[in-house]
Amino acid sequence: MSFYKFNRNDVFTNTLKLYPEVKFVIYSGSAYYNNTPNISGAFANPIRLTDAGNVSLYELNVDRAESSTGRTIGPDGIEDRGIIYPWIVKDGSRLNFRTSTSEAFNLKNPGDIITGSLYPYTASISKEYYSATDARFVAAVISQSVTGPTITSNGSVSNLRALKNTINYYRNISPHFEYSSSADSVTAGIHNRDFDSSSLGLVSMPSIFYGSQIKKGSVNLEFYYTGSLIARAQDIRRNGELVQTYGTSSLSGSVIGLVLYNEGFVILTSSVDLSVNQDYYTSSVGLSTTNWTYFGQSISGSIIAPNSSFNMIMSGTTNTQVITMFANAPKGELNHSNNPSFLTNGAETLISTGSFGYIESDTIEVKNIVSSSYPDPTGSFEKTTYISKVGIYDDEKNLIGIAKVATPVKKTAERDFTFKIKLDI
Repeated sequence: MSFYKFNRNDVFTNTLKLYPEVKFVIYSGSAYYNNTPNISGAFANPIRLTDAGNVSLYELNVDRAESSTGRTIGPDGIEDRGIIYPWIVKDGSRLNFRTSTSEAFNLKNPGDIITGSLYPYTASISKEYYSATDARFVAAVISQSVTGPTITSNGSVSNLRALKNTINYYRNISPHFEYSSSADSVTAGIHNRDFDSSSLGLVSMPSIFYGSQIKKGSVNLEFYYTGSLIARAQDIRRNGELVQTYGTSSLSGSVIGLVLYNEGFVILTSSVDLSVNQDYYTSSVGLSTTNWTYFGQSISGSIIAPNSSFNMIMSGTTNTQVITMFANAPKGELNHSNNPSFLTNGAETLISTGSFGYIESDTIEVKNIVSSSYPDPTGSFEKTTYISKVGIYDDEKNLIGIAKVATPVKKTAERDFTFKIKLDI
């Protein structure tokens, strides 16, 4: 076997930047990711144990049902629950799950089994609606006593209010990125706007769906009512402003929302009616007229909004490291094979064998496969091999990879080849 060392210019590492499309169809309380349907399995429904709009981490527990089997796993007697779940044994290393508290860990005895949450771990988009009267934060209540201040009620901050600094960070790009503004700009469409007292919609998307960031200018929102498109909004300026490009003329060209590309949020700011159509957007008993703040409302909780459906289309950004290797087959080399078919059929390879060794013939005839215009004799002899695989070895000559060609490559003494091998790392 011949070994060839990669030279300095034979190995390259590049970054491949890709923009995979991400599409969500939202209807009747469910979101469908890239048109993935809900499939029933033989033992689980749905087969992935999660909704079609979710991403399942590691894709574990496909078509598995949780049930007691009466069996144990391993020497520690771990219960076989028919489904994959993480577990560890408490020992001196003090290893623990991140979701388990230190207090709960300390109450365990050495040798006790600590279990984690069942797989699958999932991620999904979500929608929150804020009416003009909904509180964006609740202040903590602190009472004074003789012994000192005491917190009688914990405070809380909404997800929208938590994004205040992030929103203001991008105001140099557009005046619409202003959480609270006293400006009155007709051209910008801002009229004493305050996100703390406006009706807003907030769509959140985990980064597992889009990678490092959402591609700028790729966001496209479509609002459907009984299957008919009534409005569309796009970032035509590539600055995070969602501009209505289809629908009611009163909003044509107006900014109806914002996109936080690095953080994965869409903020819908326009509460202007899109049509006279109504649906159950905020409750199951009261009808509301369609507007952009209700976009994606079907996944905001118990709301179904049976007459409305929504499309959210965008492109993510992924950076993939790619290593490219050039494996060279030089002229005059790699023209011998240990395959028996390399020799003339019936040729005697061993002259003498014994208990302590053997002697090979030095006059073994190599098979001539050179084609000729006549069946006999054949063409002039030319040593020929066929390359079908290229092995990749580490510094200690351990085989770490094999590259196969679709069709074996004919190699003669006068030919040299370079095999280009690409591998995502």
